[in-house]
Parts: sequence; C-alpha cells; structure tokens
Amino acid sequence: MYDATGVRLHAGRQAEVLNQLIVELPRDHPLTDSRPLRDSLGHTPVQVAVGALLGMVVGYAHFNMWIISQGVDL
Repeated sequence: MYDATGVRLHAGRQAEVLNQLIVELPRDHPLTDSRPLRDSLGHTPVQVAVGALLGMVVGYAHFNMWIISQGVDL
C-alpha cells in the first residue's frame, strides 16, 4: 500500500511534469521526438483503501466457503 500511494504515485506525478517540460521544448530539440512517459503509475489513497477493503471481503468470503465445505462448526 505504501508503494502504491507513495513511490509510484509520486513517480507518476513527476512523469506528468517531465512530459509537460518536453512539450514546452523548442521544436528543434532532440527530445521533442521522444514518446511521453507513463504517468498513471500509482493509486490514490481512496483507491488503495477500497482495494484493501475488497481484499478483506474476498478473504472473509473465501474463508467462510472453506469452513462450510469442510463442515467445521465454530
């Protein structure tokens, strides 16, 4: 979660700035022909929270299905 919201999100924001700088270069500059950097690398904190919640729900459902299939009484 730290990587998704921290490192990759900030790397994506940095890529946005670099892409904007490349657009503003003079037309005869060698970097104007380069392809843009990917700027959708990370996730927002809301996306990470929803992913964590979804993971817990799926894990709980899977555990319950396993308990039922084993016939275990809790």
